[in-house]
Amino acid sequence: MDGPHRAERMVTALVVGGLAAGAMVLALRPTNPVSRSPGPARTRHQLAPWPAWSRSAGLALAALAAGLLSPPLALAVPAIAMARRHLGSLRARRTHVRLVTRGLPDAVDLLLLGSSAGLSLPLAHAMVAPRLTSPVGEALALADRDAAAGRPRADAIVDALTPLGERALALAHLLADHLRYGVPLAPGLERLGLELRLDRRRAAEQEARRVPVRLLGPLVTCTLPAFALLTVVPLLVASLRALPT
Repeated sequence: MDGPHRAERMVTALVVGGLAAGAMVLALRPTNPVSRSPGPARTRHQLAPWPAWSRSAGLALAALAAGLLSPPLALAVPAIAMARRHLGSLRARRTHVRLVTRGLPDAVDLLLLGSSAGLSLPLAHAMVAPRLTSPVGEALALADRDAAAGRPRADAIVDALTPLGERALALAHLLADHLRYGVPLAPGLERLGLELRLDRRRAAEQEARRVPVRLLGPLVTCTLPAFALLTVVPLLVASLRALPT
């Protein structure tokens, strides 16, 4: 009788394990859509995400399947999913800040170039926005569409650039003051562009200083074991062979 019961338990474990694995894949799949860059020539088409309910349903199935195997696993599955979601949000926020830091100096330089060439700010705005990458280019393109729809351009620029941070807000107020009060645009853009380029340079230096820390993982897990296998292990094997039997 033990044979059939053992086979039945093995089949049940395989089914539950497969259900847990599939549910974890379903639960941990990202469902937030990725915005496409409004650049002129390089537009990436992302795959459509799964429905929003798939994450909750997959998490519930994973917790149920893990609970059948072991009750502590039923608590571990939601904890892992919540930790992954938190880490994903932190990573997305850092990526957003990095893209804004990289894109703002280019926006200021292009606006300054258009102003120096004799273009008015509405014309320069419409020409610069499609040539910038997201999220700065997307915000400027949104402001230009709102202005074309009849909204005051100054208000549209301020509202579009405010979510991008303090530096973007400083650019928005500079452009809005020019549109509302006729404040000279070129001197302010030159000063702001210098500050933004310094910020981008400092951010690049910080990223360069993080490289040695990031290399510690591959160094410890790959390079040092390979070095030990190539140098220490042959010496140990030769020494063991030289020992008297």
